Amino acid sequence: MAIHNRVPSSPTPDKIFLEACDIYFRHCHNKPYGFFNAELFHHKATRNQVPLYLRLALIATATRYSSRSQWKERKQSTIDDYARCAWELITTSPDALGENDDVSVIQALALLAVIDATAGRRRSAWVKIGMAVRISQDLQMMLEPSTCLSEIEREERRNLFWSLYLLDRFVCCSFQRPPAIKDSDCLLNLPTYHGPGKRAASITLSGLLDDKVRNMTFRPGMFGISIALAAALGRTVKCMMNKDSNAEEPWHPGSEYGSIYSDLEFLKELAVKNSPVIAEPGRSRSPSEMPDGDREQIAHMVLSHTLYHLSHCILSHPFLLGMKLQSLSGSDRPSAWLEETRRTSLIHAGSLVTVLVEAKAAGYMPVPSVYSYCILVASTIHALHLHSSDVSISRSSAEYLKTSLYYLGEISELWENAQMMANALKAFAFQCARYSDILLHNNPRIEELTETEMTILRSVVDYWTMMDPQNPVFDLMPSDPDNFSDVLDKTHGYLTPSSPSLADEMTLGVSMPDLIVHKGSHSANVDPDILVRFPLSAMSPIASDDGKSPGWDWDTELNSMHE
Repeated sequence: MAIHNRVPSSPTPDKIFLEACDIYFRHCHNKPYGFFNAELFHHKATRNQVPLYLRLALIATATRYSSRSQWKERKQSTIDDYARCAWELITTSPDALGENDDVSVIQALALLAVIDATAGRRRSAWVKIGMAVRISQDLQMMLEPSTCLSEIEREERRNLFWSLYLLDRFVCCSFQRPPAIKDSDCLLNLPTYHGPGKRAASITLSGLLDDKVRNMTFRPGMFGISIALAAALGRTVKCMMNKDSNAEEPWHPGSEYGSIYSDLEFLKELAVKNSPVIAEPGRSRSPSEMPDGDREQIAHMVLSHTLYHLSHCILSHPFLLGMKLQSLSGSDRPSAWLEETRRTSLIHAGSLVTVLVEAKAAGYMPVPSVYSYCILVASTIHALHLHSSDVSISRSSAEYLKTSLYYLGEISELWENAQMMANALKAFAFQCARYSDILLHNNPRIEELTETEMTILRSVVDYWTMMDPQNPVFDLMPSDPDNFSDVLDKTHGYLTPSSPSLADEMTLGVSMPDLIVHKGSHSANVDPDILVRFPLSAMSPIASDDGKSPGWDWDTELNSMHE
């Protein structure tokens, strides 16, 4: 049976699909990608106006957030089956890639790109992101939406384009991998927040980052600030990870390095002024008590924290900085500047780990898979300082490193690439004594690194490489990497997986340790039965053993989708 013949002919909405939508909009929507306007999407869903390829892409995305124990071994294969069917429909349907102004195919491609990227199918993800960007450009979505559209449709298109921008910037945290969207082409306004008592402020990305203005009265909302920080991250990656024939001395205020640093600090201050109120004085609120809009604002606040610290980690990473200094062999390197930059990198690395660990502990489960990469980059800085001659720095770095591994292990059930990055971090840390001696020297001796060592050092800060299950870091895997935490304990026996206070002084916005901690509370928000009881299909569920709730024959359903 052809898959396109299985679309329900009745106008009655598909209850199964709507249940899956509930999972998506609770756990994924605007965290951070705002691919949809929730009201508009639900309006279309209740009228069966959502194309089947988008329904399949959304159910594949929502499947990840089921906590059913029996899914643990087959969750990824189920996701992949739905995603593959969605892709086949897009490429074979005359409507999906037709000459129309519907954004459904862009939304589906974006969802599928995330699935492919996190599963290690990098080229497939790259193609889907490229298609989504090109179709959005064909629809002129980099400009302000037409006034012929309703306000809700304009808001959806604006948020969809900027979500593509975020996705594009994240996957381009890599050497020599240029983004598909240029900042200069983005002429539409940033997303605005319309919460109670909040006055929307329309401003473009270039307007917000205009260094001649630096207006602290701007109130673009946390989504807009996240985008501005993603733009700064893109510039940081280009500055530190791409070859530049006109290399500038980074310690000069007028350099690109100095300009990026200035932008990051401006955005940090702006984020502080725009940060949402976690709770009214004297009354704490857990995430489950908050309206969806508040949770989404906090998700973007956490993203802003993370991107700010990630940008600084890349800007001052000992290896990347060493490579940049090597290209300036004829320059006098101010030793005080280099020492301060290293100190800053260590503080930002600690701050990034603290942000994500504390956000997760407080119940704001970080959703984007890119956070695994963020915490990896920060942790490589800590790994390089494991062998510091300063005992306090060595111990602190060991604690942060162990905390990072604990975090990556906990979220690996949600994102498979988190476990890959945890293993890569262990392998890298085992080799760091030599790297530390070379990179933390007063005059970094990059030329002493072998070609293999350069490849390893480049790999652990390259998101694109780290998405590859066959990345070169695993060539250095120790014989028993699972005992890595034991190695840390033997070195620093008092260490436990906790969040040190070293990073408090550098956090962006609300101090994360002040959040109310509800360990594990995020799992209470997940209905573990939804996708087992109500998978997307026109078929009928089989009876369950208890006779009360329907079960599902997944193998029969998925096999039929390939007939």
